[in-house]
Amino acid sequence: MKFLKLNLGSKLFILYFLISSSIVWLIANRTSEESAEEIMIDASSLLSQIASYNIIEGDGTIDIQAFEDVTSGYLKPQDSGQNIKNKQFNNLEIYLTNNVGKVIYDSRGLILGRDMRNNDEVTSALQGEHGIRKTLYDPNNEKPLFGTKALYVSSPIYDQGNNIIGTLVAVKPIYFGKGGSRIYEYAFYIFFISLIIGGVASYIVSRDAKLLVKYTSRLSMGEVAVAPNIHNEEFVRLLEAIEKLRNELELKDNVEEYIDTLAHELRTPITGVRATAENLLLPMDEKQRTHFIQNILDSNKHMDKLVTRLLELSRIERREVLKNITTLNIKAVVSNVLNAPIRVKTIASKELKIEFDIEDNGQIQAEKLLLEQAIGNIINNAIDFSPKGGTITIKASETNTAVTIMVLDEGPGMPDHVLRKLFTRFFSVSRPDTGKRGNGLGLRFVRKIMQLHGGEITLQNRFLQEGAEAKLRFPFDY
Repeated sequence: MKFLKLNLGSKLFILYFLISSSIVWLIANRTSEESAEEIMIDASSLLSQIASYNIIEGDGTIDIQAFEDVTSGYLKPQDSGQNIKNKQFNNLEIYLTNNVGKVIYDSRGLILGRDMRNNDEVTSALQGEHGIRKTLYDPNNEKPLFGTKALYVSSPIYDQGNNIIGTLVAVKPIYFGKGGSRIYEYAFYIFFISLIIGGVASYIVSRDAKLLVKYTSRLSMGEVAVAPNIHNEEFVRLLEAIEKLRNELELKDNVEEYIDTLAHELRTPITGVRATAENLLLPMDEKQRTHFIQNILDSNKHMDKLVTRLLELSRIERREVLKNITTLNIKAVVSNVLNAPIRVKTIASKELKIEFDIEDNGQIQAEKLLLEQAIGNIINNAIDFSPKGGTITIKASETNTAVTIMVLDEGPGMPDHVLRKLFTRFFSVSRPDTGKRGNGLGLRFVRKIMQLHGGEITLQNRFLQEGAEAKLRFPFDY
């Protein structure tokens, strides 16, 4: 049950570990045994030929002493300085049988005289074929290694008349300890490298899965979340499906919210227009009539502005990509925004001072209209919250990764509970000089523009003095 609770990456790694280790062990074990078999067949064939050349003339039997003199040097440990206890299973052992399977020579002297006809390799050799058998090492040998296998390979021994007069059995313990086969050492290296590759692959899969879970969790909690950078193709398709579903749900929610908000926001001016129109039906002087007509015009202007703003926000929130990206001079764009007639009038009426800290050749890659709208919105906020005679500072800076545009005012700043709600649709605070509220759509509009540019907007209070600071960060790699 604990295995089921592991994450996807861990499960894949464990599965990969089991499969790769099994394959490496199987290949190494099989390769080692097959290599040993080939060598042992050659060795037994050669030794059986030596035995054939040492037949006593007229007797037809093998000259055991002559055979032992020839093979003893080959069978003893090659490095006499090594501990024989550690070398004994690395050396080849042989025994000879006569034509009825009785052992007539044993290189170690442990099974001399034993009847070996029950052994498959001896039976095969007496029939003129090579015999191969793998089994546990002969327990009658001195100090056998527990569980060590041995390879028994036999060849027939022929006399001058091509008759089988006996068998030669070569015995090789399959021991992979110190000084043994290096195949397992190489297999370990291969396994270790494949394990690293498997670990990296599992990490990538696990990372993508965690990023996707984190992203969907943030979406489910209603937080603003940016789609993660995922490499796995299957997860990319899943992410695209989630993004499509999110956009459809957001569009549905936006439509519902727009309708509710529009109905709520228009109710007050419509009621005012109705009441004012009813008053116009009553007898009154020209001054009163002009006042009521102006009220109707103001209400109409408010409704028109609200509907226009909602339509703009609706259009921008449905957009997924930028259009007509160009290289723009930052100072020229800011100057163009400030020179709008309504802003020139408001800045003059509040006697505000505008200071620039922007290089003349500072540039940015952006969609011109959207950039002007984003900068215009944060400048509007700075104007609204600046005291009469205050200073608004507009800065631009560039790093290796991004261009940042900052707008700083000298207003009262914002309390913490307001900072947390600034990007909530239709949330607004009263302007300090007029007491009026905005429509609460401007900052939401700016954030969507920044998201399209791959950037972000941040608002905070200034550190060393009163006022607020808005930052628009445009990365170079969007």
